Amino acid sequence: MTMLDLPLDVLCVIGFVILLNCLFALFCAVRAFGFPSLKKVFFLSVFIALINHVPSSAISLYFARTITMSNDAAPICLLILSLPIWVFAVIAAVSFAASVVIYIRICRVIKGELTPQSVCDGLDQLPDGVCYSMQDGFPRLVNDRMQQICNAAFGVGVLDAKKLQERQLKNEFMPGCSVDERDGNMFLLLPGGSVWQMKKQTVTVDKRELNETIAYDVTQRYHDLLELEQRNKRLEEINRQIQEYDRSMDRIVREKEILAAKIRLHGNLGQCFLAIQEYLTGNEQNRETVTKELINTVSLLRNNTVEEHSEDRLYALYEAAKAVGVEIRLQGEIPEEYKETVEVAIHECLTNTVKHAGGHVLDVVIRKDENSVEVELTNDGKPPKGPINETGGLRNLRALVEGRGGEMTVLGDPVFRLVLSFQK
Repeated sequence: MTMLDLPLDVLCVIGFVILLNCLFALFCAVRAFGFPSLKKVFFLSVFIALINHVPSSAISLYFARTITMSNDAAPICLLILSLPIWVFAVIAAVSFAASVVIYIRICRVIKGELTPQSVCDGLDQLPDGVCYSMQDGFPRLVNDRMQQICNAAFGVGVLDAKKLQERQLKNEFMPGCSVDERDGNMFLLLPGGSVWQMKKQTVTVDKRELNETIAYDVTQRYHDLLELEQRNKRLEEINRQIQEYDRSMDRIVREKEILAAKIRLHGNLGQCFLAIQEYLTGNEQNRETVTKELINTVSLLRNNTVEEHSEDRLYALYEAAKAVGVEIRLQGEIPEEYKETVEVAIHECLTNTVKHAGGHVLDVVIRKDENSVEVELTNDGKPPKGPINETGGLRNLRALVEGRGGEMTVLGDPVFRLVLSFQK
């Protein structure tokens, strides 16, 4: 049975199948073209295409003659179609199988070799944007990431790299997009919150100069940089405060030393004057005490080292009060952390009791609880005749109390009262 014995519709189907085999072989030849390792495969694909082209063309011509009812037909077509059907079946099956094997071979070779298409596909997989353009701005190679970045920043893809650069210099960006330059680097802030660092340079490829533009995703690095700058500013402010604090501490130390010297001088002078007053009243037993106080006072004024009393200062205050006829009545225990301040207050009130009030009893009451300490000093002398001016010893005492974080209150009505308050 030959092809001429088949119905016309069956003959058309067979011809169409053979034509598909021919086209598939041509496709394989095109894919293999240009690869040195696939040179034999290319010629084999062309040969398979030609084998399938012959019966396909014969069937087409025979079909055309039947449609037009023409008696003119090439003898070669009739000769080809006079072959048995199994010949065409073998040709179609073998050629199709060979084309499939060839296609698989081509895919494997192309997958393992570097091609322009594979380079483009690889660049499209990069997380960074890449653009190579001519000096006039014509893009030669742009990956998908760079297209996305330009669409977000300018509303258009990379069609002219030079124009996009001009728009960038003019800050013509889409809403929500901006540029930030830090330390010589340019950061592109996109509306979605991502940050891209743009780097440009000129490269030479095949003796042609191309503009290379790379966009790196530095979102986390950019935010870390901003946080670092804020920390540096805070550290600079802290450093400035520390320097100011050091200067303040130097001033406070100097003022404290001056205050301590004033208090000590005032105390020595007060004790000296009290001893002299008692001596002048006729008490010969205080001659030695007066002499010793005068020597200490003169040495202090000369800035010489004064020999410290071996006894406790509070005991010395008791002895000084006893020498001038004043009794100190202490109620409560003096806290150790405020002992020096309370002793200075007792000395100041003792001097005022003898000098201004003419009293003989000085009461010192100390009240304490978990959070505060209060010291109250009163005497039995005459109350002040008017407002009390805090000069000399009282002024120095207030500075000492406030320097320890306490408060001092001086009252003159109905009796003289000095109250010191400290918060623990």
